[in-house]
Amino acid sequence: MDLFLLDAILKGKIPESGNVLDIGCGEGRNGIYFMKEGFDYFGIDQDPSKVSLLEYLAKQFSIKASFKVSSFQEASFPEEFDLIIASRVLHFAESQDDFRRIWSKIAESLKERGVVYFSLDSAIIEHMVTPRDNGLFEFADGRVSQALTESYYDFMLEGFSELEELRTVVHGTQRVQSTGLLKKST
Repeated sequence: MDLFLLDAILKGKIPESGNVLDIGCGEGRNGIYFMKEGFDYFGIDQDPSKVSLLEYLAKQFSIKASFKVSSFQEASFPEEFDLIIASRVLHFAESQDDFRRIWSKIAESLKERGVVYFSLDSAIIEHMVTPRDNGLFEFADGRVSQALTESYYDFMLEGFSELEELRTVVHGTQRVQSTGLLKKST
């Protein structure tokens, strides 16, 4: 499980029940906890093999959960969520516009007073990245992706309040990651 997500759970900043949307659920790094705790869990990922593995685990533990193989941008949901997890997915946005569309869809998919946990590559520490076109940044390890900037974060805060101050972590000299926990305003 993401360390900062676990920290938020232990501090009581994550809803104790309700429904959860796990964007880019993968093999359940974060999702297994919520499934075992009895949340109504909905996992979405573009990789069918990862979704199949998580479906198998849910069946083995007799856990009720729903899954979809799809990109978040193209998926539709029958309900709004109490918690949305967007761990290590936002930096895969194809452009600045795509990033804003994804975040807007997250905000629309969240109930009033719902919580969103996110982590993504970060350009907050500007000397650690090299800017490229259309919101992309190159990191020391050669990877190029969208990354959180102050202007992106200001956009993300519209209609939200911070439950935790934005955290930015430097991983050696190779990568910078920001993590946040926001609550949708009423």
